[in-house]
This record gives sequence, structure tokens and C-alpha cells, in this order.
Amino acid sequence: MLISTLKKRLNNISVSGRLYLLISLITLATLIGYGTLLFSDKSLFLIALSSFTGAMVLVLCFVLVKRIKCIFDAPEKIIEGQSSSSQEMVETLRIQDLSLQMAEQKIIRERRKREASEKAKQIFLVNISHEIRTPMNGVLGFAKLLEESLVNEDERESLQMIIKSADQLMAILNDILDFSRLESGDINFVNQPFVLKDTVRSIYRLMEPAAAIKELKFSYLIPEDMPVVLSGDAVRLGQILLNLTSNAIKFTEQGEVRISLHVVEKLADTVTVEFQVKDTGIGIPVDKHQKVFDFFEQVTNDTSRRYAGTGLGLSIVKRLVELQGGEVFLDSIVGTGSDFYFRLTFGRVTEQVCRKTLQLLSVLPDIPVETGKGVRILVVEDNPINQLLVLKLLEKRGYETTVAENGKIAIDEYRKGDFDIILMDLQMPELDGYEATRIIRMMEGHKGEIPIVAMTAHTIKGELEKCADIGMNDYISKPFDATELYQKIEMLVGSTAGGL
Repeated sequence: MLISTLKKRLNNISVSGRLYLLISLITLATLIGYGTLLFSDKSLFLIALSSFTGAMVLVLCFVLVKRIKCIFDAPEKIIEGQSSSSQEMVETLRIQDLSLQMAEQKIIRERRKREASEKAKQIFLVNISHEIRTPMNGVLGFAKLLEESLVNEDERESLQMIIKSADQLMAILNDILDFSRLESGDINFVNQPFVLKDTVRSIYRLMEPAAAIKELKFSYLIPEDMPVVLSGDAVRLGQILLNLTSNAIKFTEQGEVRISLHVVEKLADTVTVEFQVKDTGIGIPVDKHQKVFDFFEQVTNDTSRRYAGTGLGLSIVKRLVELQGGEVFLDSIVGTGSDFYFRLTFGRVTEQVCRKTLQLLSVLPDIPVETGKGVRILVVEDNPINQLLVLKLLEKRGYETTVAENGKIAIDEYRKGDFDIILMDLQMPELDGYEATRIIRMMEGHKGEIPIVAMTAHTIKGELEKCADIGMNDYISKPFDATELYQKIEMLVGSTAGGL
């Protein structure tokens, strides 16, 4: 126990303390040994004691040398150990850095691949939209022309089914394009004065025939305290209401569908309006209330088979409302009906802007049948079917028409002839509508100021702005409505002040 205690205490002594102890012991042993030999009577015991102390001196000296060597060797071992650890750490860091670089390169490759895929998808959607809209313009246009001339009721009904099917196809196409734009965030909202009542009434008139076929009571209600003119995006508002109303009529077999509005909040510069579309249809289970707003979702597979559709309508509504800072709500009971309502905030306009907006709308005439007499139109269109359709629509109103198959022929025709307005397709061989318009706008005098209306199947973002930038006065997308075409011509003919 004494030895272990001694060892423990020695281990607690510092290195310098140990060296000092060894040197002290060596010195003491040396003094005792040599002192004994020098000052003793040379007895056997004393000689033995002197020999023992000499041996102890040698042992202690050996221990001292070994201890000193350990002291000097220790830093080298520490340095070697540290060097080895440093090398291992450097190697580990190098491997980790290499792994990070490889991961970064992989992320960059994946991002580029995703961007390329997204770009390819956008190009595909633009092209497929153009390719579908071009023939659909012919299908719908000629079907509506033929509808007016048919007397036989069965034939007329069959033709109406063709028109209805074509309209449904166009609705699906528009849903897909809207989904693509919303998914990529590639969508803008305008802020312009509009008459709220006119926007709601246009949706009502558009959906009234569908409600009448199912013998539903269909109505709309706008309170008297609602501002007449507001500032916002009337087109997107109409799209939201159209989707909700179309859905309500689709899923209602009997009863009624009602559109109603009321003011939630009036401030000095803004008005928050709540729009409600209520029906007495099949209803939606509580656990599906949020799911119906997801892309490509319908309540059940049976719903999809029975009522058809893309499952995009409500999701588009939700995104359009939220992107404008609004909210969408749903109250529904299975077998009783559904109540969709949303809130949007619009800007308030001054009395002067209100009067001007109403005046502009009031001067739009109901175009008479012979309104086109004496008006010369250059139609620039490469598709033979669309050429024939536009010519028939224009000649029906008495317009004088000349056709050019591409931009190059159009320039030649325009240089040698006099026209009041040009209807310009954009995608054509030889010379497209963009370049043809630029050339016309560079002509001197009144030749460079003729009204030009873009007539295209493209509906991608920025197309309207692009047409305006190159000097076009207006824009009509295919398939176009004949009344809309007549109105645009009527508004522009006789004026070169144009502008979108």
C-alpha cells in the first residue's frame, strides 16, 4: 500500500519536479558513498554501504538519462502524431470537398435539365395551342355560319352539338394553358377601370343557355351600394366567375344557380367585394373541401366520368384569386348544394374616370348588317380554311376584301392598292406578320399609319405587348367571335390614332 501510494504521488509530480528529485537523490547517494570511503575506518560494512550507494548512483543516473530522453523524444512523437492527424484531416477534408463539388455539379446538371424540360414544355404548349386553335377557328367559324342558314331543326340541333363540343375542347385547351402559366408564375394582372355590372352580366349571358337547357333558375344580384366603375383586372374576374358558374351549372340537375355580390369593406382608395356562386347541386363532402382546389382533382372518379372536365377549374380559380391578394371559401353539404365565394380588393376611381369609362362604352354601336360597305380590308392569312372563313364573315357585312397568303405578298398588295385596315396573321411563311408590320410602319405618309389588327392563334404571355410594340393597333385571338371582329374593325376604321 505504501508503494502504491508512493507511485501515485510520484505520478502527480511534474516533469521538472521528477528531474529535480532524481538529481537530489543522486547527489545524496554520491555524498554518502564517497563520505563513507573517505572518513570511515574501512570496515567491511562501510565498504559494502559505499558500494551500494555507488550502484544506486549508477541506477539513478540511468533513470535520469532515460527520463531526459523521454522528455526530448516526447515532442517529436507529439509532432509526428500531430503531423499524422493533420494529414488524415487534410485527406478527409479533400474527400469531403470533392464530394461537395460532385454534389454541386449534379445539382447544376439537374437544374439545367429541369430548366430545359420546362422550356421544352412551354414551347410544346405554345405550339400545340397554335396548332389546335388554327383548325378550331375554321370548325367553329363555319359551324356558326352554317347554323344561321339551316332551316331543318334536326340538322340545326346536330350542328349545335358540333359547336358545343368544339367549345368544350377550347375550354379544356384554355384550362391547360392557364395551368401552365399559373404553375410557372408566368401570369400578369392589369389594373384598368371597368364596369362591374357589365362583367357579371356578360358571364350571366354566356352561361344562360346552359342553365336553360337543364331548366335551372339562373340569376345574378348586384346591390345598389356597389360602385359602378372599379379599377382592376376585369378579364381575370370574368374568368374566375365563369369557372365557378360553369361548375355550378354542371353539377346541378335541378333547382337554381345564383351569382350575388356584396361590399365587404369600403375605404378611401379601395373596395373589397365578395362574389358568391351558390347552387343546389350534388354538394361536396367535408373531407374533400380543400382537395377540390388541387390541380387535376375531382371529388370522385365517378364524378370525373359522369361530368367530364380536366379537374383544373377550381384550382385555377384559387390561384387567380390568391395571386390578386384574395381568398376563396367553400360551404357545401352533400345532396343540398355548394356555396363558393371569394373576396377581391379593387381600386376606386374618380368621378371623372367613371364618367369617361361609361361614355366609352355607350358609344360602341350595334353594328348593322351593311356597316362594311365601302370599307376595303387586306386580309393576310396563309391558312386556306381561315382565309375562306374570314372572307365569308367580312363579305357578309359588305366589306371589300383582298387576300394575301403571306407578309411578302401583303407588302406588294399594299404598295399598289389602297386599304382602310389590315387583318394580319402573325405566323406565316416567307415573311411573318411581325416583320410585315414593321415594314408598313416605316412607309411614308398615310401608308405607314393604316390600322393593323393582329389575328393569331398564339395566346402566350407577352403577345399582346409584342404586337403593340411593333405598331399594331389591336389583337384578336383565334378562334375569334365574329361580333368581336366586326367591333374591332368598326372602332378602328376611319381613325389612325390607334393604340392598344
